[in-house]
This record gives sequence, C-alpha cells and structure tokens, in this order.
Amino acid sequence: MKKVISVATTAAMTLSMLAVPAVVCAAEEAATATAGVVLQDQTIKKGLTSFSVPVTVTKSAKITSAELGLSAEMYFGGIYKAVISKVSTEVEGLNAEIKDGKVSVTGSADVKKGDTIATVTVDIIDGKGNQASSIPENSLFILNVTDAAGDIAATDKADASAFLLVGSASEATASVKFGSSVATVKKNTVEVPVTINGSFSAINTRFRVSNGAKIKDIKVVDTDTFEVSADKTGICFAPVKISEVKDKEFKNEKVATLVVELPETAVSGQSFEVSAKFFDASNANKEAVPAKVENGDIIYVMKGDGDLNNTTNQQDSIVLLKEVLYRDADSTYFAEGWAADGIDKTEEVAYTISKLGSKKLEDAAYEALDSDKEETVKVDASDCSVLLKYILERDARTIDGDITGEEDFLYSDYLAELSAAK
Repeated sequence: MKKVISVATTAAMTLSMLAVPAVVCAAEEAATATAGVVLQDQTIKKGLTSFSVPVTVTKSAKITSAELGLSAEMYFGGIYKAVISKVSTEVEGLNAEIKDGKVSVTGSADVKKGDTIATVTVDIIDGKGNQASSIPENSLFILNVTDAAGDIAATDKADASAFLLVGSASEATASVKFGSSVATVKKNTVEVPVTINGSFSAINTRFRVSNGAKIKDIKVVDTDTFEVSADKTGICFAPVKISEVKDKEFKNEKVATLVVELPETAVSGQSFEVSAKFFDASNANKEAVPAKVENGDIIYVMKGDGDLNNTTNQQDSIVLLKEVLYRDADSTYFAEGWAADGIDKTEEVAYTISKLGSKKLEDAAYEALDSDKEETVKVDASDCSVLLKYILERDARTIDGDITGEEDFLYSDYLAELSAAK
C-alpha cells in the first residue's frame, strides 16, 4: 500500500536535512561570435509575386560584419525563376545591402537568439524575364545559403534553406497539426504526432525540427495511404493510377509519428520547433487545398532538474518542495524561483519563454519532476521524497566509490524501486 507523506512533514524533513545555499546562476554569458543562420519557410497566396524571407540567428552574438551567399530556384525545375531583389534590416546599428551578388550586413549590434538580422526579398520572374503576374498554386521555390562569412555561419544545412510555396488564394479549408507541446526528459526517441484534417486527393510535404534536432524516423499510421518520402523527411499520398484519383477525407486523424532526436548539447528549458517546410495538397479537380499549419514544439528538461540549471542536485529538492507548498496555496513557485535565480534570463530558457510562454515550460518541468507517476496531481510531496532519496543515494554511492562522476541514476532501476516502494 502506498505510503502517504504529509506536505508539512516533508517540508520539515527536507529543510532540516539540507543546508544548501540557494543556487545563484551566472548572468547570461557574453555574446559570442559566429552565430548560425536560419532561413524561415514562407507561404504566399496566389496572386502575390514576392516572398519576404527573414534571416534569424541561432544564438546571441555581436554582429559587426556578415556576408551571405544565396541562391534561389524553382523546386523540381520549371519555367519560373527566383531572383533575390532586395535586402533590409530593422536592427539598430546594422545596415544591409546586396553587394557583389551577396547579402552584406555591416555595422555593430548585439543580437539575441531568434532575432531577425535581415529580411531578403525574393521576386518570381516568368519565362519572358518579367515579374510574374500569376504564379500557379502549389508552385514551390527554394532559397539556399551557399556560403557565409564574418560573424555568421551556415551551421546546419536544414536551417540554411527556406522553402517558398505559392498557396491558394482561398481561405484555409484544411489543417495540419504537430502535437501542440511535447515535454521530454530524454534526448532521443521523442515522438511527435502529425494530425491532418480535410479532403485531399494528393499530399506532398516535408518536415523540419529546429535547434539542431534531427528526424530519425517517420512512422506512417496507414501504409496503404501514405508513404515516407524518398529523402526520409516527409510523407506523400497520391494514387498510382490517374483513373483512381479521388478525394479522401481525413477528420483530425493522426497520419504519422515523427521520431525526433535532440542534440547532445540540449540543455534544460530548451525548446525545439516542429513544422512543415511546405504542405503541397490538391483535390480531385487538381485544385490546391489551402491548409493552416499549426507548428508543434518539444521542450527538454533534464530529469529531476527543477531549477533549470541543467544539473540535478539537492537544490532541486528544495525547488520542488516549494512548488508543492505554493501550489497548495493556489500559487506557483516555478516562475518566481526561476526569476530569482536568473534562470529565466539564460539564453535557451528566455527563448523558450518568449516563443511559448512560461506555462508550457512549467508543464515540462512538472513532467521532469514527476517521479512516481501519480495521475491525480502533477507533482506532490511523494515526488519530493523520491527525488531527495535519489539524490542522497546517488551522492552516497559516489562518495563510496561505487559510481563515478556524473552517472545518472534517474534512468536506472533504482528510481523505479523507490517509486514502487511508495
């Protein structure tokens, strides 16, 4: 029978056993050079002839000079040409221009992760060399970074390209959704569902995960309907015979699962966006089906890391206990505690909060701190006890020489034994 430990008893026990000073987190490290660049995918409505593509940075950096070589073309070939016609920047202290056929950014400015350092305009030109007047729906173009110099670098091939899709002039009648928010304490085999709604005769799409995460595998639910694309980054649905072209209706159905691997450098509080590079769909009348794409996100928090400083120690037991006590008083300690320790100002945590809000980050922290997997509440006094016992046992074993250094027992049978004993 599971033992019940009162919050008051746990509080007294924990605070008396731990003489641990509050962790004071260092201020955000000074901005460093050579930030990676990200070109963001774009979709325009039929009738428009230009794309505006933001160029963002992957980490905080001081930009004094940067140069990007860019190339644009129609994907899969075609009669239209994509031409880089203009570049601009709204960052105070920076200037942007097209110089010797390359985008040049000069000046001096400190930029943050995710900031747009320049916006590149791509015009679509027809076969006669004129600005295109009406580009067919589902026409697809790609803008690539061919080289980078100065304070920026093309660190990831997937990031350094943007797919540019000409959609329908009509309002969206379909949708594509990536699991709204997936919290994880593991860096591999993170599963993200892909759900679609609408009526289609053909679908062709590719997926993207940001911040250096990779798609390891794509599992389609119905192999008779969908197949994985040849490059293993998307899914396709189309009849083999022209005579069999007809619409198939999907009613908020999960059609695939993306298996994502996070980079080894992932830190607590870091988020990874899951999106579609493009979603090219049509009906039996060969008309484009406009769809609203709802991006998803993965938030990583190290198991047991309540204060988001990327380690698991006795301070995490105190943070967890305070959260339980605050929540019982209809409040929350996480946001207050993170702010007090300066965690919410560290680059990755600050970026996650700015993109997704603190609520999603708190939910991810709950997932990381829920040791006994009780379903009634997210975390409770029992989780405080389990985490504290784990930390004390781990430290004792380290001192006795049974284990070395940073070996993590949180994924071992020991934690399961503690949970089962409750």
